[in-house]
Amino acid sequence: MSISTEILNTTFSDLRGPLVNSFVRSNELFETLNSKARMPMEGGSLIERSFAGGAPARGVGVYVGDELLNMTRRQQTKRFKVEPHRMVVAINIPKKELNYNSGKLAVIRLIEEYPQTTMEAAKADINKYILTGVSRGLVFQTAELRGLLSLNGLVTAGIGTGVTNGLLDFAAPASQTDTVQNVAKSSSYYHFNNYLDIGTWATDGLLDLRRVYRQCSHYAGGVGKGPDIVLMDDEVYANFEETRRTNIRVSVLEDKTAKTNMLGLDLGTAQVFSSLDLARGDFAGAAAAGVTYVLNTDFIEFPMHEAPKISEFKERVGDQDVVTAIFSMQGNLICTKTPAQGCVSGGAA
Repeated sequence: MSISTEILNTTFSDLRGPLVNSFVRSNELFETLNSKARMPMEGGSLIERSFAGGAPARGVGVYVGDELLNMTRRQQTKRFKVEPHRMVVAINIPKKELNYNSGKLAVIRLIEEYPQTTMEAAKADINKYILTGVSRGLVFQTAELRGLLSLNGLVTAGIGTGVTNGLLDFAAPASQTDTVQNVAKSSSYYHFNNYLDIGTWATDGLLDLRRVYRQCSHYAGGVGKGPDIVLMDDEVYANFEETRRTNIRVSVLEDKTAKTNMLGLDLGTAQVFSSLDLARGDFAGAAAAGVTYVLNTDFIEFPMHEAPKISEFKERVGDQDVVTAIFSMQGNLICTKTPAQGCVSGGAA
């Protein structure tokens, strides 16, 4: 007996949830945002967050007792605005394939071949675009993802409110003037990201990384509130790993409970990850010599207007002899405190 749409959906109903969960936990950034409940459901035509360049009040020192209070009200309020981006994928299984197969194992094989493969490719495209502004091109071409806010400040072709330019500029704070999240960057009201360029890794690689980490921690609120994720391209990570390895003074052998930095790398309180999606060929200028993102996810969100979901398979009428399931999601990244984020160029050599 060949597989019917009903049999396909009965088996698929048990697997849709795990597929969506795997998608949300698809990379280090999404995993952290999800664990911190930084992927809330939200409505409205724009994702908006307000910030001020100064406190909304002024204090008075009392020396005599008849001093008047300063009734200053909030003078400068700006709002970050990012338009949610909608992404949709039609997952088609030819009826010819359904008629070739029978039994539950065949259904699972078809689900692995079509929906699961499509979901894995889609999350790879989205992850790479967020990091570089360029898609892998497996499911979504770059042009289809330009509604997302990319971390790469070299991006200037985003489509939609607040995403024209990428979030993190590879330039000194005083030189950052692009409009990011619908607000022009300026150090006068603390809308900028920290940045340094590594000349050569051996000379100042780790020193510059630590300095940017300290700067981000300062703007995040001080000790204990520093960045929690550092993402590096693979060449920079190799240099970082080698430096950390050579700094080990005691090597513990055959101790399964020991915690050494060979088990995992960190910078301050941040976990350090290598990402093959951070390809240096996708960057220009100083960033082409190495890319590192220093992120504080306490101030990064991915509000959802529509949580990722996959529909049941339904028969198409008229145009193609297939059954189709629709994957869709709508949302976007937004950063509520840009000085708490940083990036570093160079370090691959």
